[in-house]
Parts: sequence; structure tokens; C-alpha cells
Amino acid sequence: MAHARAGVNRGYAHARRMGEEVRVVGLGTSARGGTLGRRGVGRRVASSRGRGRGAMAAAPGGDMDDGDVDWSEEMQMGDDDGEFVVEAFDSEAELAQALCLEVEENARGCLEERGAFTLAIPGGSVAKALSGLVSAQGIDWGKVHVFFVNERPEEAKCLKLAKETWTTKCGIPDANVHAVMATGDLALAAADYEKQMRSLSETQLPIDDENGLPVFDLILLGMGADGHVGSIYPNSATANDETGAAVLAVDMPGKKSVTMSMPLINTADRVVLAATGEKKAETVRAALEDELEWGQLPGAMVDAFSTIWFLDLPAASKLQAYEDMDMDSDGDD
Repeated sequence: MAHARAGVNRGYAHARRMGEEVRVVGLGTSARGGTLGRRGVGRRVASSRGRGRGAMAAAPGGDMDDGDVDWSEEMQMGDDDGEFVVEAFDSEAELAQALCLEVEENARGCLEERGAFTLAIPGGSVAKALSGLVSAQGIDWGKVHVFFVNERPEEAKCLKLAKETWTTKCGIPDANVHAVMATGDLALAAADYEKQMRSLSETQLPIDDENGLPVFDLILLGMGADGHVGSIYPNSATANDETGAAVLAVDMPGKKSVTMSMPLINTADRVVLAATGEKKAETVRAALEDELEWGQLPGAMVDAFSTIWFLDLPAASKLQAYEDMDMDSDGDD
């Protein structure tokens, strides 16, 4: 599995420079199973990259229930080109529902394909949004492994939040919810966390042939107003790290943590990056529409096999695609 790397962001501007078509489409029904009502607008970069593993493909505006999917056939149909998609939702609540559907459908697809599903999640609002997974049906949670995109080792806030919110209620074994070592030695914690990843079998967590890094089925990210993802901050050592490590120590004032590296994030089969609120609108616009230097804005550096941006309308409000969209034409179905 090859994963291209670029020195600039992989947003709209890059797509246009590469001669790819940028389309703005309305999605009235979820392509991830189940009707969400009016979801706002979806903005799709129609490139040569196809669908990733564990994902449902549907025509814009198409109506497809999760029960209609032949997952084994879906896996075989996926090509090696991936995708880049941006979708905006009317509200944070709809976005949260879509995040849960992403996890559910990718879990079902991967469990059917190879009997395992490995997910990485952040803390904060994205983690809280996953409370909706408690009502998910037909998922063998005992075969799901959960890791954390970033964590403060001595506080374990992400671990505690995940267990309180959904993993325990869903029945994921504690051993499958992978905690960061509780130590003040950040380098030791980072090395141990990478060791935990590599201790899983390749059925559970495959290794990329090209860069030797673990290949997560799905990584969820939140993006801060400054553009950081995980504990990768703008123009930081972690943003520009070239060691090839999967997990990095972050020793910054007030930010002592371990984080998945950008190469590890970009090796995933699928990454969903969520951003909400008007305060993030300019950062979202810059990430998707500006040409940026590597390290300048970590959210813009996300370039996994399939990269999906989930935005609420305030966060999407400064995008050119949003301004060009006739919102009134996307009526309720």
C-alpha cells in the first residue's frame, strides 16, 4: 500500500493545481447508512482516488441503507486511489451522529473483511460525540481495538473519557482500550505506546509495506482553532518530525503529552477530521484553500488514504465552496 506525501496541503487548491475536478454536491441522505435528515452540503474533491476500505460509496443524493451493503463485495470493489471529501452539517448534533455512523460502518466492514477493527480517537468533543455508539447494533466490540491520538500520560484524560462515554458501555474489553503508560518520562511513554501497537497481530493492525508504520482502519481527529491535530502544533518539532516514529513525545510548556506522528496518521486507511464553530472558520478555509508550507498548519497536512473533513456550517462558512452553494436549493427530503 503506497501513501503519497506532499510538501503542501492536500486541499482544494492542491486539487485544482493537480488538474482534479472540484465539485460541490448536496447530500440529502447519508451514504453511511440511515437517513440523517437534511445534512447541509457535502463538498467532494472528485480525484483519481477511489473509495477506501470499510467505506460505503453512493451517488450524491442516493438512498442506501446499511442493510443493503454486501460488505465483502464492497471491500473487493475498493481500489487503491482513496478519496478526499469535505462535508458540512447543519449542526454539531448531526455531525456527531455522522461520526458515530463512520465508526459503525467502518467497524462492520473491517470486521467482515478480516475479523478485526482498529480505531484511534482524540479526546474532547470528538470523543464525547461517540456516546451515540452505545446504541449501535450488530458489532462484535470484543474484536475492536481503541488507541488514542494523543494523551497526557500522568492524567489519562482521553482514556477516562472514552471509558466513561462509550467503550465500557459497548463492551469493549479493557485490554483492547490501549492506555498510555502512566509516567513522567514522555519518551518512554511514547516508545511503549508504539510497542503496544506493534504487539498486535497484522490481522488486527497491519503494517505498511512502504514505511513500516501501523495501518489504522480509522483515525478520528479534532482540529483546534490554531490548526493543531492531536498534539501536533503549528511549526513545532512534532509537525516537522522526520524520525519515522509512530508515536512522539511532546514536551512543550503546558503541553506535555505523547501523540501519534503525522506519518502514522497519514498511513491510516481512513481519517475523519472534525471541526466545529465559527472560531475555526478561517483556519478551516486556510487548511483547505491556501497553499501552505509543511508544518505551518497541521490540519492541512492530513493526507491519509481516504481523508474526510466533517464541518458544521459555522466552521465551513468561509470556504469558497460554501459561498458558491445555494443553501436554499438543498431542501428537506
